[in-house]
Amino acid sequence: MSGATFTEIYLPLRDVIYTVCLSMMRNPQDADDMTQDVYLKLWEIREELNEVVCPKAFVIRTARNRCLDKLKSPARARKNEEDASELTVEADSYSNPFEQLVAKEKEQRLTQWVNSLKEPKKSIFILRQYDMLTNQETADRLGLQEATVRSTLSRLRREARDILLFEEK
Repeated sequence: MSGATFTEIYLPLRDVIYTVCLSMMRNPQDADDMTQDVYLKLWEIREELNEVVCPKAFVIRTARNRCLDKLKSPARARKNEEDASELTVEADSYSNPFEQLVAKEKEQRLTQWVNSLKEPKKSIFILRQYDMLTNQETADRLGLQEATVRSTLSRLRREARDILLFEEK
């Protein structure tokens, strides 16, 4: 496929690609990056694109697959672990007595919040956040689907972050 044909057929589909990427990545910057990644992939296989019957369906599938690859990548997993570590409050790690007091209060608020959770949310949070089990190990232990653990944990972490940040303000 020539560059002109590629530009004529695939560049107008940018909004479609971006929308798919944004719905999966849930972050405009990541969606922009993934849109560029999709175009790079399309350009790399441009000679095979002549055989594509429905370009719109093809770019949607390509965008979806690229996003899934990104979401499953080890770098993304490390970022999620770093986000989780933000929720751990250790009062002993501060040298300033005031900071220790504030950290202790945060730790107490977090403990109260965890204790107020109903099952299985409480077990999911404790097993992942404190016992450091993987999502799959947590799911196996609780008899749940791994996707259920992942989505529940995401909501719980957001809620915990909101509790800790709200109290600071």
